[in-house]
Amino acid sequence: MEWMKVILQLFSSIAWPAAVVILFVLFRREIRQRLTSITEVKYPGGSITMKDVERLEAAVETKSDIVVKGYQTTHGQDVTKFTQADAHLAIAQMRLDAEREIFRLSWVALDKKDITSWHIGRHVDELEKANVVPNTLAANLRSFIDVANRSIHDPNVSEDLLYRSSAIGGTLLSALRHIRLVYDAERDFDGHGLWHMHRHVEEKSKKFYFWSAVASMLPEFDYSYDVYREAIERHNAKSIDRGHGHDVLYVLSLDEFLSVLEFRESELQRLIAKWHAGGGWQDFEKANEWQWPKEWGNLGWNCPILRQRVSLMDAEQDLMRTRAAIDRHSAMLMSKRDR
Repeated sequence: MEWMKVILQLFSSIAWPAAVVILFVLFRREIRQRLTSITEVKYPGGSITMKDVERLEAAVETKSDIVVKGYQTTHGQDVTKFTQADAHLAIAQMRLDAEREIFRLSWVALDKKDITSWHIGRHVDELEKANVVPNTLAANLRSFIDVANRSIHDPNVSEDLLYRSSAIGGTLLSALRHIRLVYDAERDFDGHGLWHMHRHVEEKSKKFYFWSAVASMLPEFDYSYDVYREAIERHNAKSIDRGHGHDVLYVLSLDEFLSVLEFRESELQRLIAKWHAGGGWQDFEKANEWQWPKEWGNLGWNCPILRQRVSLMDAEQDLMRTRAAIDRHSAMLMSKRDR
């Protein structure tokens, strides 16, 4: 049964009822054979019996809804009733994610030499003091961290508090991540030479130079116009205040940002098609370079499309995220035009 222990450990970070259903769907033949000598397998928050396995196997074969101990998974949709144990796990994960965002935000937004020795509370205090995070967000973060710490060490924390905290934690994490992404992007606008080489480009191509820069940096903006716009406007305002008008950058409109997303989509499709054409790894790597449209003019620069890892999987994941961003921003643009 060692194989089963290893697989179950892999699923320990997600909701157990859903994990067991997924586990069964993937390994139902092996599980069916191993369970002939036992009657029940227990997991945190429940168990699966021999009868459940028989019903699961029949459900999978007939593509019908799956129900185990009150947990239902409909094909194409998950309807999961979380237990208190699930809430503990969710809060613990959110606590780690929030901590990671807070540390990264402190590093990029604060200029403090002893920052690596601070505890999490000190980071929140300093970020609030520097007006990096609003007072309300800082107060809510302190409350969430307190509840998260108590939930980890005290199994008797009320169920209602756990559920409310897990719901609030997601909102806090989203707000924190947005602020961190803006600071990361603003720092990039300030110091990355890519944003300032436009001075060497012909005037008629300068707009498209910025299109190309945004196309390349979309992952750093999390494919979000809100992050891009807020960060570049902060950079421009700071440049004007310092009397550095030559550092002010061209700001893409929402329409232009959407066009850049669609251009990235087409380039990723070209890259993926090159892989499926079977030309080999060298052809794929060679194709992993932007092909700027001729009408954009001579931009004077280029770089890889995928800069971190060059693989079919990364290209397809990037394409999915780009397409999701196209859907979001198309809806934003339509809503803006309807006003």
